[in-house]
Amino acid sequence: MIKQNTDHAQVMVPPPLVFLGYLIGALILNWIVPFPAPWTFILSLVGRLAIIGGILLVGSAFWQMRKSNTSVDPREPVTAFVTSGPYRFTRNPIYLGLFLVYLGFTLLAGTLWGLIASPFLIWTITQAVIHAEEIYLEEKFGEQYKQYRSRVR
Repeated sequence: MIKQNTDHAQVMVPPPLVFLGYLIGALILNWIVPFPAPWTFILSLVGRLAIIGGILLVGSAFWQMRKSNTSVDPREPVTAFVTSGPYRFTRNPIYLGLFLVYLGFTLLAGTLWGLIASPFLIWTITQAVIHAEEIYLEEKFGEQYKQYRSRVR
């Protein structure tokens, strides 16, 4: 009998796959029902900046987690409670960064479908990942996590 390790957040799906799925969906939807973005030069510039900002935010969050010797994979045990770097401002800098990258690519593709799908993407990542992670972190770190959650959005 195989014993499963349950010391990790019980996420429904790997987070990068959620973002990738929505990006591919927006691009396919734009191919089937074109919804071009106006002001293509400006939105292309905004898209590039969003991608760069998202990559920097994800990289910074990864760096803080690696520096603390804990996993960035929500399907693995957390060994340290990270509150430095971008975690001082947001509890989910990796997902915020991935969201910026997602938006950036849809803007670069010249479609507004990515913007329209954004609320659904946020809802999906919240329901499928963030809630499970917050339950896990509260169980693992108790009052320390509750205090952090009360002061960081």
